[in-house]
Amino acid sequence: MKNICKLSIIIITIFLTSCETDVTNDITLNETTPKLVINGGLERNIVTPLSAQRIQLTTTGSFLSNEDLPVVEDASVTISDGTDTWAFSYRGNGVYENDQIIPQIGNTYTITIVWNGETYEGSDTITEVPRFDDFYFEFEEETIATDEGYFVKFDTTDPAGVQNFYHYRLFRNNEFIIVPDPGNSQVLIVSDEFFDGRQRIGVNPNDEVPFEVGDIATAQQLAISEDYFDFLNELFVQTGNLGNPIIGNPPPASIRGNLINLNNPNNRALGYFYAVDIEEDTITITED
Repeated sequence: MKNICKLSIIIITIFLTSCETDVTNDITLNETTPKLVINGGLERNIVTPLSAQRIQLTTTGSFLSNEDLPVVEDASVTISDGTDTWAFSYRGNGVYENDQIIPQIGNTYTITIVWNGETYEGSDTITEVPRFDDFYFEFEEETIATDEGYFVKFDTTDPAGVQNFYHYRLFRNNEFIIVPDPGNSQVLIVSDEFFDGRQRIGVNPNDEVPFEVGDIATAQQLAISEDYFDFLNELFVQTGNLGNPIIGNPPPASIRGNLINLNNPNNRALGYFYAVDIEEDTITITED
């Protein structure tokens, strides 16, 4: 439930007017050939294990269209760890599932998608996430930067001598919450450059999201790869600058994902295939 629309962050259409040197075949208003869009990845969650791993495939839609993105129903999707290969079955709404694959720490996973006569591949590696030392909430008065309310926080210890990158997710009553502004690139994703090996006290996964008494709050800390960190950083900056994002549309074409088209390198897929380890906890907000 938590690894498709709610865990794949913001996916938004932006048509940039500026030219970027690292952009290949940007989407323009005149482009008529749909691009493949991947939404999802592999998630290792020992707290609430997933019943199945899910990948959603869509294509880019028409500019200014209010309709849902066209789904991809006829793709072949497999994931390999270099030894075993798992085939994903189509379940509807562009979602492909496999209930046999169990993601493992340290493994590099490669997804292969065959669609429309072309083959796409992308890889990511799972690194172990630190567990929560403590998980709680605190009431905070209104400030210039934040609203009044209860805020979920946790303590956690970063592994020493290992470069780590983290992504935070927050849920209110099982609904994914995110505020799409540029500041998210400094809040929802972090590297351990300045706290390697240290215990972190009172980490707030999103200081723009207050809770009320009775709310059920769930927070996740994800260990992500450096490449996925860079992708999310650019995604948050660009979607934040958009102003009024349209949730559910593909990411900006100028943000390079990790899926390569083996037949036509200029026709890259949008989005990012990720492989992550997740720490999670849930708490009900009560009065002090």
